[in-house]
Amino acid sequence: MQIVINSQEEYDNLIRAKKHIGNEVVIQENKNTDFIFVRTDVTVGRNGRARAKENANITMNVTNNGIAAAEGKTKIIGRDNANIIAKGHCKVELYDDSMGNCYDHCNITLKGFAKANADGKCQVHAYDQSFVSATGSTKVYSYQSTTAKGSDISTINAKDNCIVYAKDNCNVKASDNCLIVAQEFANITAADNCLVMSNYDNPNIKLMDKCEHLNLSKIDEKNIMGALRQMAQSKAVVERRLTAIQILKENIPQNKKLAVENKLNAVGLKDQTAINNYISKHIEVGVPSQKNQTQNQNLTFGQQLELAKKTGYVQGVCECVAAVGGEYQMGKKLLSEMNVNRDMAKKFANPETYKVLEQGIFAQKQEQKLEQGVKR
Repeated sequence: MQIVINSQEEYDNLIRAKKHIGNEVVIQENKNTDFIFVRTDVTVGRNGRARAKENANITMNVTNNGIAAAEGKTKIIGRDNANIIAKGHCKVELYDDSMGNCYDHCNITLKGFAKANADGKCQVHAYDQSFVSATGSTKVYSYQSTTAKGSDISTINAKDNCIVYAKDNCNVKASDNCLIVAQEFANITAADNCLVMSNYDNPNIKLMDKCEHLNLSKIDEKNIMGALRQMAQSKAVVERRLTAIQILKENIPQNKKLAVENKLNAVGLKDQTAINNYISKHIEVGVPSQKNQTQNQNLTFGQQLELAKKTGYVQGVCECVAAVGGEYQMGKKLLSEMNVNRDMAKKFANPETYKVLEQGIFAQKQEQKLEQGVKR
C-alpha cells in the first residue's frame, strides 16, 4: 500500500508507528520547500523533496520532478525528470531525462537521456544517449552514442559512436567510431575509425586502425573543402553528420571563421543542411564502384599517382575559381593560365564544385557565345 507524506511531521509520526514496514512511503508535494529527512526506503514523487540521513543504507526511488539528496551509502534511482544530488560513495542510477550532480567516489550509471556532472574520483558508466561532464579524477566508461566531457585529469573510456570533449589533462581511450574534441594537453588514444579534432599540434594524440586527426588550427578558406572530404571518409561522422559539422564550425579559430564561412558560401554550402548533403555525397562515393576498382587495379602505381595528382590539381583550380564567384574575367584568366578547361573540370573536379562553375563561369561563357551569334 502507498502512504503519501507531505511534511516532516507526517514522516516522523509514520516511522514511530512503524507503518512504513511493508508499505511504500511516497513523499510528494511538500507543504513547504524544505527537504524531508528520511532514514527508510522511500519514493520521492511529484514535486517531492527528500534528503537521506547521513550514511543511511537505504534506497530512494525518485520520479516525476522529485528532488533527492544523499550522502554515504544511499542508493538513488532517478527516472523521468528527477533531480539528484549525491556525495560520498552513493550508488546512483539515472534513467530517462533525469539529472544528477555527484561528488566524492559516487558510482553512477546513466541510461536513456540522463545527464550527470561528476567530480572527485567518481566512476561513471554511461549508455544510450546520456551525457556526462567529468572532473576531479573521475573515470568515465561510455558506450552507445554517449556524450562525455572531461577535464582535470579525468579518465574517459569511450566506444560505440560516443562524442568526447577532452580538455586540460583529461585522458581518453576511444574506439569504434567515436568523435573526440581534444584541447592542447589532453591525452588521446584512439582506435577503430575514430575522428579526433583539435586546435593544436597535440603530440599526445595516438591514432590506430583507420583513425583520423583533423587539426582545426590549420583549417582556412583554402583547405576547408578538403577537411570536409576528410570528415566524409570517417565512420565517426557517418551517423552524426550535422553534429560533426556543428562541432567543426564551432571550433575553427576565430581569426579564420569569417574567411571559411565566405568560402563555404561561395561554393553553395551556406548552412549545415547543405554541408550535410555535401558530406553525404562524399560518403556515398567514398567506396569506389567495382568497375572503378577494376580499372584502377589495371593501372600501374605510377599511373595511379599521376591520376591522383591531376585530380587534386584540377579540383584545387576549380575551387579557386568557384571562390571568386562573379569575377568572370579573373576566373577566366585563372582557368586559362592553369590550363583547365570545362571538360577537365567535369571529369576531375568534385561534382559540387563543378556544379557551382557550371552555374557560374561556364554558364557565362555560353551566354557570351549566344550574344556573339545574335550580333553576327
